[in-house]
Amino acid sequence: MANHKGGHFGKILDIDLTSGNISTKEYDEALARKFLGGTGLATYYLYKEVPKGTDPMSPENLLILSSGPLCGTECPGARLSVNFKSPVSGGLGNSYVGGGFTSDLKWAGWDMVILRGKAPKLSYIYIKDDQVEILDAAAMAGKDTYETEEMIKEEIADPDAKCLVIGPAGENLVPVAAIMSERFKAAARLGGGAVMGSKNVKGIAVHGTGAVPIAQPEAFHKAAELAINMSANIDRAPGFRQFGTALSLDQNGWYDTQLATRNYQTAYYPDVAGLGGEEATRNFWQKHAACPGCQIHCMKFGVLRGTENHDGLIAEGPEYESGVMEGSNLGLAMLEESMPLIELCDALGLDNIGAGNAVSFTMELVERGILKPEDIDGIDARFGNAEAARQLFEAIAYKKGKAGALLGQGTYAMAKQIGGDAPKYACVARKQGIAAWDPRSARAMMPTYALGPRGGVHTDDGNPKGIADRVVGSSCCLCYFVPGTWANRANSNIIDMLNPLCGWTIDDAEFALIGKRIITLQRAYSHREAGDSRASDTAFDRSFTPLPEGPKAGAKWTKEEFKKLQDDYYAYFGWDDNGVPTEKCLKEYGLDFCMDSLKG
Repeated sequence: MANHKGGHFGKILDIDLTSGNISTKEYDEALARKFLGGTGLATYYLYKEVPKGTDPMSPENLLILSSGPLCGTECPGARLSVNFKSPVSGGLGNSYVGGGFTSDLKWAGWDMVILRGKAPKLSYIYIKDDQVEILDAAAMAGKDTYETEEMIKEEIADPDAKCLVIGPAGENLVPVAAIMSERFKAAARLGGGAVMGSKNVKGIAVHGTGAVPIAQPEAFHKAAELAINMSANIDRAPGFRQFGTALSLDQNGWYDTQLATRNYQTAYYPDVAGLGGEEATRNFWQKHAACPGCQIHCMKFGVLRGTENHDGLIAEGPEYESGVMEGSNLGLAMLEESMPLIELCDALGLDNIGAGNAVSFTMELVERGILKPEDIDGIDARFGNAEAARQLFEAIAYKKGKAGALLGQGTYAMAKQIGGDAPKYACVARKQGIAAWDPRSARAMMPTYALGPRGGVHTDDGNPKGIADRVVGSSCCLCYFVPGTWANRANSNIIDMLNPLCGWTIDDAEFALIGKRIITLQRAYSHREAGDSRASDTAFDRSFTPLPEGPKAGAKWTKEEFKKLQDDYYAYFGWDDNGVPTEKCLKEYGLDFCMDSLKG
């Protein structure tokens, strides 16, 4: 059955945590070419194997760790795709994490891991090539993500293993919990950490010693070399390597005015001068780093010095998202305030976007008098109060007190519970707190927030074709920074590597079809499970009010513009006017098995 020429082994490691049974599933080359890998292939198995209406926190949900055909090769920018039914949105849960896990998984001979059921006690999993063990994690209970990863490596006596772990937030089944890897890398969005915790899995370690098969090695190496050289020599590479994504903090706070500030009340923030890449270069960063085989080197490690409470703190960042969500959006103005919060979220295993969104929402509600300090255990949650933010993040992760019970739900559920005027200030899309770009000035963010396959995320591109193209890259498990360095050769580079790697003959037309197929499958899944349609593809209220200040003062969305955005998006994929895939497009894309989704 697993008749693959290259890129895929056609093997899935299937672990039933309830029974302890470990088995191998196989898939053929036709399915691989249809859905590629990563989120494409994982969504296929979610649709097929998770029954309609499954509680995301139940043993019947799946947690799928999916690699892509290009992972484990010399192609730069490999990531792991983590997939599940989301406890945040009720629909598709999908997030990505960089680092070495995805390559080691391929080198171990597996394209994908499916975790099903629930372990009878807290456990971790060790994969060494084709040897797989489920081990006792009792000693790791309550440990943060840093401690957990070190404990796993010490217990298995394998310092080269790559790990995925959860912290207290995941153990406590907090919907805004992340899965962490290599201390600072996160598969964060939509609640994967909570799903992993619901399965009583504290961590997963993998070490592979094999190699990925290549159908046509000479042609593949030539195409990969071109891609590597393009990534290494792009015009913006020097600035990006020097500042990482923090480059956008300074730029968006001053000039482009796209920086989420004080719960998106404004996007102009001159105080970013104390938070961004230039300040970090002067007073924090010590070392640049990269994921394996990547030429971009966007990771930045630093040490805080001369601070009253955090002297000697070693941390990674600020990245743009974390620098905003634990910086300007909380009204903070100094790295010595924001970096300890970023490090805290990583240690606790929190999605720093989702949790940061909930904390900034809380601060606005307190300042408006909608929430009282006594509603959140007496915490004086006001913008600019870093200590209050710390207390709130800890309350979320440990489900501690009134604050933990309220904020730990995420922004959407908070607003619904509080009621009154609170929903007007909730900056969410499809039930998930949005990311760090204000879509009034960063207009390309509106399609990805409101219409993209996951909702609320910033990485699905800014128009229907771009979203479809990007999901192809994501199903190959490429970090989206890497195709971004290839500019108008992005699709061509992917095709030129995929074909000799896998022994295929994909052309531009098939590339486009694969993108439409995967996006439509994701939509069919989220429509079936969460009712995703035009009614749920909405912008938050603040999107339609003008920015109050800065170079882009007055920028906003109109209802007419937003409706056209929806119309164009649905038309591109062949969906009906309600944003639901039609019988015609499902047949055209080879998704006949999704016909039941049309019934809602």
